[in-house]
Amino acid sequence: MEKVYEFNGKKYRLRELDLNLMHKVSHLLIKYRELYYKYTCNIDTTKLDEVEFEVEQLKLAINELKESDNPCAEDISKLELKHKETESFLSSPTLISLRKYLNDTEALALFEIITDAEFMSVILNGILTSIDEKVKTEIKTEELQNKDAIKFIKEVIGDFFLLMKMHS
Repeated sequence: MEKVYEFNGKKYRLRELDLNLMHKVSHLLIKYRELYYKYTCNIDTTKLDEVEFEVEQLKLAINELKESDNPCAEDISKLELKHKETESFLSSPTLISLRKYLNDTEALALFEIITDAEFMSVILNGILTSIDEKVKTEIKTEELQNKDAIKFIKEVIGDFFLLMKMHS
């Protein structure tokens, strides 16, 4: 059963996922990427990136050794110890703060987008269709000015990207 969204007395559902719909939503992704870059381009994430990369490489090496024809327990143990040590760097106050700052910045970029009523009316009109086939889907910018709009937008966009993820 498909999910029904109610907003301002009207009922909607997500449109079928197809290339046309994906193209319409690409504007949302582009705007998100632009804002995220704008807000993070001056943040030095070198150390965080290096540690995360090393943790991933060690994880891959451990798995590769375990799946090899002659896994050497001593080598695996050494790599697991190195992995644990490297992963502990991710718990340093500096890297925890940096990751939190990046997550907060990402949330602010998303908030900026979903509070742009004009932009979101275009996106929502592109991804939603009215349950009542006789009624044209038309969510006006003015309608997105009320207090219920943010909850509605977050729910629709969240469900849409969850659906996209399931189909990829």
